[in-house]
Amino acid sequence: MKKMLLSLAITAALAGCGGGETLEDVKNDTPPVIPAATVKFDPANGVISVPNDLLMSGTKDGTINIPGELDANGTSVPRAAYADPSLALGALDGWSSQVPYKIDLTFPTDVSSTATPQPKLSLDEASASAPGAVRIFEVVMGASLTDADCSQVPAGVACKLLGELTFGVDFITKGSGDAIAIIPLKPFKAGSSYINVLTTSLKDSVGRSIEPSSTYALVKQEAPLITESQLALQGVINSYENVITSSGAIAKDEIIFSAAMTIQSVGPVLGTIKSLLAASLQNPALPTPMVQIPEQPMLTVAQVFESQGMTGLSPAFSGVQYQKGSVTLPMYLSQPKGKEVSDLADTYWQGMCDNAAAVLAYKASEGENFPTEPVSINDATCAALSDGRLRDLGLDTTKHLTKYNSIPKVQSLEPVPVQVTKPILAVINNVRAQLEMPAIEMPAGGWPVVIMQHGITSKKEDMLALTASLAIQGFATVAIDHPVHGERGIDVDDDGVDDFNASTGSVLAYMNLQSLLVARDNLRQSSADLLGLRLGLNLTNDTSLNTQDVSFIGHSLGSIVAPAFIAQANNPLDEQVDGLFKVNTVALASGGGGIASFLLESASFGPFVQGSVLLAAGTTESAEFATYLQTDAVSNCGVFAANQQAYVSCAYPEYIASLTMAGETAKIANIQGVMTQFSFAAQTVLDSGDPTNYAAAVKALATPVYMNVVVGDGEGNKPDQVIPPMTVNNPIAGSLPLANLMGLTTVTQSQAPTGEGMSYLVKFTKGHHSSVLTPAPNEAAGSTVEASGAATTEMQLQIASYLATRGLALSINNTDIVTD
Repeated sequence: MKKMLLSLAITAALAGCGGGETLEDVKNDTPPVIPAATVKFDPANGVISVPNDLLMSGTKDGTINIPGELDANGTSVPRAAYADPSLALGALDGWSSQVPYKIDLTFPTDVSSTATPQPKLSLDEASASAPGAVRIFEVVMGASLTDADCSQVPAGVACKLLGELTFGVDFITKGSGDAIAIIPLKPFKAGSSYINVLTTSLKDSVGRSIEPSSTYALVKQEAPLITESQLALQGVINSYENVITSSGAIAKDEIIFSAAMTIQSVGPVLGTIKSLLAASLQNPALPTPMVQIPEQPMLTVAQVFESQGMTGLSPAFSGVQYQKGSVTLPMYLSQPKGKEVSDLADTYWQGMCDNAAAVLAYKASEGENFPTEPVSINDATCAALSDGRLRDLGLDTTKHLTKYNSIPKVQSLEPVPVQVTKPILAVINNVRAQLEMPAIEMPAGGWPVVIMQHGITSKKEDMLALTASLAIQGFATVAIDHPVHGERGIDVDDDGVDDFNASTGSVLAYMNLQSLLVARDNLRQSSADLLGLRLGLNLTNDTSLNTQDVSFIGHSLGSIVAPAFIAQANNPLDEQVDGLFKVNTVALASGGGGIASFLLESASFGPFVQGSVLLAAGTTESAEFATYLQTDAVSNCGVFAANQQAYVSCAYPEYIASLTMAGETAKIANIQGVMTQFSFAAQTVLDSGDPTNYAAAVKALATPVYMNVVVGDGEGNKPDQVIPPMTVNNPIAGSLPLANLMGLTTVTQSQAPTGEGMSYLVKFTKGHHSSVLTPAPNEAAGSTVEASGAATTEMQLQIASYLATRGLALSINNTDIVTD
């Protein structure tokens, strides 16, 4: 994570769109003015705030151009180099939909025209947080793939105004040191473009309007400048201002800064995977997942638990049959070549073809010499799968997956163990009789199925805790491990010991902070695996499963990857295959969106994440903290020395406390700056795997969703300590914002049957992050034996009743432990 800070030297990236020495010469010829507060904007000298589409100028593959992506010979850096968080942005086709961002300002010390020095100017906080200081307009940019009117307009130029966002509804602003922070209240639309505008309403501490930088003032004028590069930048800025003023809602003389930002695409790659899975049913060249469940001796979940030393089990677990099967799934993650975490750096997803932008450019340059016939088997496959838009002609060495290149390369086909459970009627009906419930029989079409997905550092077997409640309601279940979890750990040298396994080793094997693209693609692989599993159920050899009646339960990480899975599974593709992917009802426990934000603020993972980020940041404080780990931390945290995660989690808060006690405010500020910039880079990279970006699609599909969240009781029982219900620094991160974005209604009472499925959120005052699976108390969460047990019983009851009615009703028995 070294060199992660976003103080980007972007002169080279902007060489074709403005700046350069000639622009500096023009500035030097400008008469001096009284020093004033200005917006930082000087591309010629690498001064620019991100997000900014100027960093996409001249792109050859539709991705952000980040300095450092090319070596001295103009060759792309190795794939592993994209482990650098700043460089990782160069693999993306746009910016984050949700992370807060800043536009930097400059405040000179001397604001007087006299020789008398004046106090340093600062930002007027009231103006910074008031409506009108920042205005955001949705636009269509040139070279649009979706708007015919703008398809022939040059890329990077604003073409058409679509509307303006509403302050206080879509976003808010506030002062942040020498910057103004823009904080989304809703995610920006994936793939859409926006122009951020600062206006004369933004004031300094003496009441004067912030002014444009000298560079911006030059290029916004209409009189043509001198050089080609100046004219290019002038044309871009003028296009912004012309489009946003076209409605008359704002005048040019009100504008002191404008910058376009295109939000990255989030769905095309997973959508392509679903299409390829569907096509595999008729195309033998594509792998088709099939869930196979061989004949095996009768084994119950109770026996599985007892073999693990668990006692005091509910009798219902003796009524749940346990089986093991398998499904072969396409793996888009490549295998590491070594055993160190750094060896995972280049295992992220890669396109199988050249990107469409490069193909079009090559076709235009070659004319009649462009090869119309395939030059290789893979080239033919690329053309066939993309209606000729994609080829494999050696044009694209990085093959980053974007909206211009959405077909991922299958690195391997992996046999994945499948856990299966089914009701044992004689025992389950006895349990139902004791509960005063009528007996059931296996439906004519077989048992309805619930796909279950476990949490991070957990494993599929932990989800067996839900199988008794589900069997009582007549459900079978299937479950697989997330990638690099449980039985899917990575044994590099085949010695029988996993070298990477998030269930038994470090969480970084999956949520890889050393290579954020790997973390992103682990998330996407989890969702892709669920799509493959869902389709594979239709091809199972087990006729006792009704694969046309499938629901889903996710816990923690299982809830995080669920919206992407559901958004694709239930998105109409073709009526002949839609039913093969459909998930009719969803239950989520302890999930959340805005992954980077909630990881940094997580009580459980936050200290480790922040400590790891600091260690890798390459700053003075990084070296100091590394020394602290070897010296001062040993006295209080040495007991955790054998576990790096636990040791860093213990030491980092102590290090920060020691700085606070010593009054080292500058160092603390530097560390906070590191975290802010990491959060920006990390969330931007993780966006296409983040549930926040799929929530609106889940809502639009009207898939019934139930979600529970532990919000705490305001006293001893704390809110969820793993994924916070809300985060401090990002209002759309955490559990509750995700529920809101999916359109869930908070309820505290049982909901009577309705004519159609409804979506509900239940907030628990008692329990902890894993209460849905275990009644065990949790000291860190302040959840007692009694409270934890009550929460487990109630959560499992709610989920089972909700799924049993396919989202038409919800039973809430213990209203004392839920709140609105």
